[in-house]
Amino acid sequence: MERMELDVMMIRINGMMSSGRFAEARRLLEKVIEAEPSHGVAHGMLGWICWALLEENERALVHFRCAVRWAPTYLTAWMHYLNLLAFMGAGDELLDAAGRALAINGIERAEVHAIVARFLERAGRHEAALERHRMALSASTNAAAENEHRAHIRRLRARIRRARWAI
Repeated sequence: MERMELDVMMIRINGMMSSGRFAEARRLLEKVIEAEPSHGVAHGMLGWICWALLEENERALVHFRCAVRWAPTYLTAWMHYLNLLAFMGAGDELLDAAGRALAINGIERAEVHAIVARFLERAGRHEAALERHRMALSASTNAAAENEHRAHIRRLRARIRRARWAI
């Protein structure tokens, strides 16, 4: 398949995804990947379909790994990849991927830190989560996000204080 045909097909797929025609989009994404196995954007879109709609987390993880490898500036794939890793409890891979994501220009740094912070809190690592929320606060770009991170920081500090007093 020629590059122009792939581009036209990706435009069609994007329209299908926007209009909720996910089954058709999935079929075409599989064709794109068959023709061009290193098409990172197609892997990212197919990964989202597998994760969000089909609940095939392992398959989605494979596609997201391919997406961030072959299209490292495709920010949407990075964010979905990080959220899936946090959801699956893959802490080591999450921390590694978050470090790589933070090196990407244009990535929403505050959200990357927030994803890691939520994972760390669920894992019971409250001090590390508190530090990540502080990093998210310092990377925030709007008042609403700053307020949200401040609320998380207050909540975690109170939780840590209660745990210390309980000893």
